[in-house]
Amino acid sequence: MKLVKPPRLHLGDSVGVFSPAWPVTKDSRQRFDKGVQKLESMGFNVKIAEHALGQYYYSSGTRKERLQDLHNLWKDPEVRMVLMAQGGNTTNQLLDGIDYDMMRNDPKILSGISDGTALLNAVYARAGIVTYHGPDLIWTFGQKMSSQIERNIVDTLFGGKTVELKPNEAWQHDLKPEILYSGWRCLRGGKATGRLVGGNIRVLANTILAGYSPDFKGAILFLEGTDDVGRTTSFITALRLHGVFDEVAGVILGWFEGSELEEKELSRSISDAFLEETNDYDFPVLEIGELGHNVENYVLPIGCKATLNATEKEISINEPTVR
Repeated sequence: MKLVKPPRLHLGDSVGVFSPAWPVTKDSRQRFDKGVQKLESMGFNVKIAEHALGQYYYSSGTRKERLQDLHNLWKDPEVRMVLMAQGGNTTNQLLDGIDYDMMRNDPKILSGISDGTALLNAVYARAGIVTYHGPDLIWTFGQKMSSQIERNIVDTLFGGKTVELKPNEAWQHDLKPEILYSGWRCLRGGKATGRLVGGNIRVLANTILAGYSPDFKGAILFLEGTDDVGRTTSFITALRLHGVFDEVAGVILGWFEGSELEEKELSRSISDAFLEETNDYDFPVLEIGELGHNVENYVLPIGCKATLNATEKEISINEPTVR
């Protein structure tokens, strides 16, 4: 399938917001509203899907309602970007009900993170559209952004520029500012070029199981997570057993929130576990802090070619991500 890139954003375009999974709660409503205000201050019109602020148990709406929201925003000719409010647990319920042909015929920017991994990779796999991992409404536009991250978003989605990614000098954990960050680390040296795919490791494993996996052949795989190191190791093993590491050209490991075990004597780092699990492979591995939960994220365009130079600790997006 030929890769399709959506049109770049322009001032005055409409951004459609929907909640693919977790409902917007009282705790997150303030950030939701701040996110809308931020988008408007950047020059966008904001359209909020009918059920984006709804609640059906642990989702924003029933499967039918959330699919309706996604399709209605996509069919709206004024909406040029569909932005997920946040993640959750039930985005994969949507995958077999999406009109992928309709999406491909009118490509738009689709952006999100976390549980949105399922939707981003499925739309890339089934519709052939570049999708955008990183920015969502609540946890990106709804909080203070460093100038480096905001510039990355503007350059990627407005400018259609090729982008060089570097460590964020203003890196800070959103909830625990006392956490010290040691910067990017080369875990296994080497250089590789391939199309970006990936996201939350647990969600990606579920997406593979569901049959909506992207093509990993020659890919640069990026991974982040929110499970402890024991559970995360099981997902790394699942990817290995599925043959993912036989195909990828390189791996970017992000921030794995909450990975340390309470029994500290049993714990280890995700990077250590990953290298042990993949010790039969020689693909380059780079660890960065601008990918994951409760940290600012760079835009990683799923489907676009990127070069990973783990030895020199460099990542470059090799082509414009929009047209």
